[in-house]
Amino acid sequence: MCYAGNRNDATAYFKEIGYECPHDTNPAEWFIDLVTIDTDDLEQGTKDIDRINFLHHRFLESCTSLHAGDEQACLDKQQLATNSKDAGTDNRKMFSISRTLQRFGALFQRSLRQNIRNTRVLMLRLGAAVLQAKLFASIFKSVRHDKSLTKSIADRVALLTYGCINLSIMALMKTLDLFAKERGVVLREQMRSSYSSLEYLLAKVFAEMPLDASFALIFASVLKKLTGLRSSMGTLMKTSSVSLGFAIGSIASTAETAMALGVPVLVILMVVGVINPSGVNTDETPNRVMEWIKLFSPIKWAIEALVTAEFRGMTFEKDRDFWGNLKELPRMGGLAMVRDGDEVLDALGLGNANYNEIMINLVKLTGTFLMFSWLGLAFGGPKFQQT
Repeated sequence: MCYAGNRNDATAYFKEIGYECPHDTNPAEWFIDLVTIDTDDLEQGTKDIDRINFLHHRFLESCTSLHAGDEQACLDKQQLATNSKDAGTDNRKMFSISRTLQRFGALFQRSLRQNIRNTRVLMLRLGAAVLQAKLFASIFKSVRHDKSLTKSIADRVALLTYGCINLSIMALMKTLDLFAKERGVVLREQMRSSYSSLEYLLAKVFAEMPLDASFALIFASVLKKLTGLRSSMGTLMKTSSVSLGFAIGSIASTAETAMALGVPVLVILMVVGVINPSGVNTDETPNRVMEWIKLFSPIKWAIEALVTAEFRGMTFEKDRDFWGNLKELPRMGGLAMVRDGDEVLDALGLGNANYNEIMINLVKLTGTFLMFSWLGLAFGGPKFQQT
């Protein structure tokens, strides 16, 4: 126990022992900060414990200096403080876990309400997903249930590519806008040690990723029904783009900064991630820098996974003879002479690609982005100079 008495005397009491409440600061928040331990910073946490012990001993000393008439009340306070200390020692671990779960639950509920409270925006996102799927299906008419023709190869690759880019843009832009807008509030709350960066990030992940993935699932389901694609637009690709938005937003101070940084990053990852529908020239030496950047492109991994799932084991109807293939050669390049889906993958440079391995790489990339997000939240806040 660090203080017990009239609330009107609390400010003067702490000022007397060297802890004056700063101007323009709520005394209640100041008192809470005095008895709060920073659980993220070990060095600061040690200082907080020393301060709390000092406050406790000064309070006990103040009790012993009271007049005889108040002596019994002070003894009762000391006994209460002793009992509280013993009970806290026995149940400290249990209390810490309980408090962590409570903070996580509160953050999760706040994030979930923030995402679902605007019904109009949710309906617009739902309508946009359905309309975009119908638009894509109307553009790529050669991709249909009853058409597995060689001339639809380029359209299938393009459809999967544009679908992935579409989902990535929607996920990244929404996450950047919302995540960056919360940055200032989160920093103020963390300065008061209301919760840790990890608790906040996990709450955002569990509240937002399932919701964003549901819109991706709706888009993919409608597109697959209208076009007859063999593969489905994986929701994991959308969650990876969301985690990329977390990573960028964690180091941006404002929503404007996050957008200014996120758009060029997305463009770069999109450019290095797309597949050339006309095939890959294996004689060219790949650029090492580009190959390294490709590893961090969720669009690249998603497109490769979908194209692999789409063409692996596919057989084409014989819609053209030899002369027909030669006629299509200028337009389709190396894909004009293929006979089945496996040869398509060979021409695209994905002959040895494995769908499960690609998805594992996408999971690893998502984890990398989330780790970077945590580091940005934990160490990217404002620094104060001690005076």
